[in-house]
Amino acid sequence: MPPPLTPLSATLVEATRHIERPSIELKFSSSGVNIVNSVVIDAAGRPIYTILSDSKRTKLLSHRDNTEIATVEWDRSSPRMVFRGKKTKCKEWLPLAGPDTESRLLVHGDAQFTWMQRSSRGFLIPANRPGLAVAKWRTKSRTDELLVKIFQEALVEPGLLEAIILSIVLLQSGHSFGDMLEIASLGPKFYAAGNFVGGR
Repeated sequence: MPPPLTPLSATLVEATRHIERPSIELKFSSSGVNIVNSVVIDAAGRPIYTILSDSKRTKLLSHRDNTEIATVEWDRSSPRMVFRGKKTKCKEWLPLAGPDTESRLLVHGDAQFTWMQRSSRGFLIPANRPGLAVAKWRTKSRTDELLVKIFQEALVEPGLLEAIILSIVLLQSGHSFGDMLEIASLGPKFYAAGNFVGGR
């Protein structure tokens, strides 16, 4: 019979369980504005998605069969996108969470999530379980790569993986979504926080 757990060993067991939370790891070959021309690969180095762009639009393709998952059209003041055959504006699909925040909402089916960004990291937080991210991304300091960890809670929801990938591309692209507020008193080059959500 194993000895009873001491407070320290119990803490270590709980930490191990947290570390072993089921997830997958993906990697974008580029981050920031370069993410619009990149490849998403899995932990084994196999390509999963391809992102291709020109001056007017960005396309997200499934590498397996070259199927077009989404297209974003940037050549307008309020960029639009087609995702799963549905047309919408980027600012409506990924709206600001509030007037004084850089966070954005992602609604998938009946579930709502919030993308919270801190410097070179991002966290996707579900509304019904605040504090427990279902996806995380971070940029590597010495390369242009962006690493993504997606947890099982997100993987079991049909279509949520693609929505997460697309939202990361939009947020990293450097493009405005058309929903920022210019602050006239501070000059034409200064904008409210919403202008910087899509940037680095």
